Amino acid sequence: MGQQKTEAIVLRATDFGESDRIVHCFTRDFGRVRGVAKGAKRSLKRFVGSLEPLAHVDLRFFEKKTTDLVRIEASSLRAQFPGIRASLEKYGEACLIVEIVTLATGEREVHRALFDTLLRGLALIDRMEDWPGKGEGVGRLLETRVLSLVGFEPEVAACVRCRKPLDRIARAAFSVARGGVVCEDCAGGERDLIPMGLATLRLLAQGLRADVDLFPRFAWTPASSMEAARALHPFAQAQLGRELRTLRFLAGLGECAPGGGAADSRGPRPRPNRSSPA
Repeated sequence: MGQQKTEAIVLRATDFGESDRIVHCFTRDFGRVRGVAKGAKRSLKRFVGSLEPLAHVDLRFFEKKTTDLVRIEASSLRAQFPGIRASLEKYGEACLIVEIVTLATGEREVHRALFDTLLRGLALIDRMEDWPGKGEGVGRLLETRVLSLVGFEPEVAACVRCRKPLDRIARAAFSVARGGVVCEDCAGGERDLIPMGLATLRLLAQGLRADVDLFPRFAWTPASSMEAARALHPFAQAQLGRELRTLRFLAGLGECAPGGGAADSRGPRPRPNRSSPA
């Protein structure tokens, strides 16, 4: 207890009173932390724009045994990811991944591998030029990797019923209820199956084992990334037991429908709420 310092990614922040902010962070050394930054709306030295959602910061805070709410003393900016903030599609994808992390982790649950993956993922989204294009497929790989790290890995390399490997399957579908692929021989009697192409499943399976920095090399198309979203997003919501509200934001951009599938047409493009749509 007492004074602490750690790397953090700001998940969301809300105004509190006339001058304070309540800030939710995912930290490398303390897991998810909530804190009050007193005078943050007026301060020109201690925070300097470092408490905005998705910011990568060095965080200094004070904690007491009597409360879970820490007092944020100072925050210095490491990275603000301007490429994400300049693109509605990138911003929405980054917020979706952050929302998954928020819902899948409890307060003070330390998960350094997840922190490092989230940070590398944000940096990757930030610098990618082909977005939406191939970038949406990179988003699917990051979503899958994060789900895997929190214990919700979808089975995309073999049939969940008979364990037939993907390279021996002629036709495949995804079962949200079973959490993975169902082959043509096991599909009888199954309900609510989502058809999926074998090429898309191979991309997801390879992505689960590949280094994050290699994700842009994968041969995604807009059609394959949408196909993956139709399965992954309902699966993620089922595992988390919560609606992923960022999907509504992405649906407004035409990336995917609220239920997780492809949108029928491109709707209006709302300006992002910088307090995060999550």
